[in-house]
Amino acid sequence: MAIFHMDVTDNTVALVAKHCGLQLELYQKCVTQNPANWDIKCITQKRALAKCSEDNVPIIKHVKEMCDPFIRDYDACVMKNQEDPTVCLDALKRLFLCTEEHGKLPPTGPPRVHTTEKATPVKEGSAGANYGYRGGV
Repeated sequence: MAIFHMDVTDNTVALVAKHCGLQLELYQKCVTQNPANWDIKCITQKRALAKCSEDNVPIIKHVKEMCDPFIRDYDACVMKNQEDPTVCLDALKRLFLCTEEHGKLPPTGPPRVHTTEKATPVKEGSAGANYGYRGGV
């Protein structure tokens, strides 16, 4: 049986491009034009892209809220260790694990039908009794 998994990263990038195309383009141009100091020169474009993404792509806002302590720890570590950011690999790993945990879209499937009928117990020895199905929804 094949299980379909949506590639959340691809979907998220597509949503950012769809809703924040202008901000993304301006940030990319700024980075390209400032290879030596893009992290300083492009802060305005970066913030505009981040705000647009948070406002228009719910999974980004959710991940940022859920992983805020890990984001802050990693940012602080990188700022403190600019000469040797490899010191921050553990903080980066914790941040990555958080984003992996909270950045998944819920599985989709057919909508569940809710009824007020009582579930019908399955009698021992009948078809489906050994598969955990007890009837109902």
